[in-house]
Order: sequence, then C-alpha cells, then structure tokens
Amino acid sequence: MSHISHAVRPNFHGRTVEPITPKKTISLLNKTSYPSKILHCDVVFGSPAMECNGTGICKITGTNTLQRISSKKSCQLTFGQIAVATNGKISLFFFREFLCIQLYRLHFRKGILAMKEACPLPAEIAKGLNINGEALLPGNYSVVECDGYYRVDVDCA
Repeated sequence: MSHISHAVRPNFHGRTVEPITPKKTISLLNKTSYPSKILHCDVVFGSPAMECNGTGICKITGTNTLQRISSKKSCQLTFGQIAVATNGKISLFFFREFLCIQLYRLHFRKGILAMKEACPLPAEIAKGLNINGEALLPGNYSVVECDGYYRVDVDCA
C-alpha cells in the first residue's frame, strides 16, 4: 500500500506546504467557517452495492468524539473529519497524508467525487452533528483542495 509522500504530492499552489495534522486541522477549521462541531470518522470509499468497490463513499463509521477512531487499514479506508457546512450540506475533510495514491487517483484527482448511491450516515454521527439526516445523497461533488486536506460538501437527507 503506497501513500502520497510529502516529496511526491502535487504542489498545486507553487509553494511548499507544511505537513498538516488532524489536531492542526481541527484548530484551522474551527477558526474558519465551521461553527458546528467537527467529528472524526473513518470513511470507506466505494459503492455500497458493489461491496465497497468502485467510486463513491461506501461507509462512514465513528462516534461523536474528537479522537481518531482507528488506524489506516486498507487503501479504501481513510481517516477524515465531518461537520455541518454553513450551506446546509455535510462537509467531509480528508487529509492528504492519510490517502493512499490509488484512492487519491480514483476519487480526488479529477476534482469530482462521484457518488452513484446514497451512503448511510450512522445515527451517532447525525446526533453528534445535531442533524436529522440519515444518508449522504448520490451526486457529483466538487473536491476542494485546501492547505493539506481536501473538502467535499455533500447533500444529506
């Protein structure tokens, strides 16, 4: 399993980007446009109907805590953070340092995360975010590169 190292990461801004850590990101996000709680989660990429193969988000797990849930175990699984965006969508944050190169190429490189199916949102995450949504909805969502992480705003119902 390969990861995008600091040496081979694309440099889209023409400058060196210092490594970002989840703790640093929580601080950064809390200072910006995320007034809601930011929760840690594990995200499995793929299609629920294809046993987590293909594109999209297959599964999100976690609790309403600010602690990392588990270590990275496979290329389909990555650590992230989730929050309610000011536009009413759900913001998912993915750290470049936790993405394997295959996951990056399949889901982030073209700037669009394609979800062909809904992804169930666990009740403990919905409760932690204080929302009534039960699933992340299918659609094509923009992948926004920020300082050391990617943000995807997804519809939820």
